[in-house]
Amino acid sequence: MSIELNRRDFIKIVFATASVTAVSGTSVLWPSNAISRPVFEPVYLSVEDGYIIDPYFDYCDVCLPTFREYHSLLGLRGKALKVELEQINWSFEHVVADPNNWTINEVEEWLDSQIEMDVLGAWEGMKYTQYGPALEVYEQLDRNDAEDLGLLLIEGCHPGSDFVGIEFHGDPAELTKGFERLGMNLVVT
Repeated sequence: MSIELNRRDFIKIVFATASVTAVSGTSVLWPSNAISRPVFEPVYLSVEDGYIIDPYFDYCDVCLPTFREYHSLLGLRGKALKVELEQINWSFEHVVADPNNWTINEVEEWLDSQIEMDVLGAWEGMKYTQYGPALEVYEQLDRNDAEDLGLLLIEGCHPGSDFVGIEFHGDPAELTKGFERLGMNLVVT
């Protein structure tokens, strides 16, 4: 992706916008019911070593969520926060004096600290790599559409591996046309 996006913005651009070529009429594949979407430059992905990746990915730009964001606790305070935290007390018991009798003040610093990559599962962790955008797209696709496009989900490419990626061994131009037919503002090179 050539611009900095969070997951929500990425999904909005790919699925809820029209490409400049679709609006200009140069794309005959774009669904007519998708023409009225807001116009936005497409998201660009590429195929490298058989996997769809973000060619502009830079690990230096990765910003992992805080524990508060990861556990969907934004905006919660007081008793509501305590109730939700009690459901996940195993995840912060190492930062409190007594895991059976703790206060929100004891976990505030932990809540606002950035999560570490090893806390995330394979799927979650890979979304913060160059393979993430393809995983996001794949998750939103119908299984039959993914098969028709030639996309293959790879989970653990060898025993003991926690790799997750979307494999593609076809013509990127044909894949881009397939995305256009589905009304997705996405270009694969």
